[in-house]
Amino acid sequence: MKVGEVASAAGVSVRSVRYYESAGLLFAERRANGYREFDPSAVERVRAIRDLLETGFTVEDVISLATCLQGAGGDCGCCSMTVALYREKLARINQQVQTLTAMRDRITERIAQLEPC
Repeated sequence: MKVGEVASAAGVSVRSVRYYESAGLLFAERRANGYREFDPSAVERVRAIRDLLETGFTVEDVISLATCLQGAGGDCGCCSMTVALYREKLARINQQVQTLTAMRDRITERIAQLEPC
């Protein structure tokens, strides 16, 4: 598949596909004419990468899971590594929620103090 075909099938830009390739997350063969040729499995890999990025993971996080994105979903090493990464992310999100909740409560208090004015 050409880069545009992968991008279209995965619902991302050509630029994103090229970026994932340059980051080492996606692999393509080079044809004699210099065009990239991707395996059809690249579409699902791009979707998996997008899912992780849209869930708030960084490219570095995704790179750490690169081997798990190659269809090794049933591999226990991949599962435990992925679960650990998700747990770390969840802990950071929970901390952010606590911080935002405390900020909301302080602002609500201040509004209540100022409203009689």
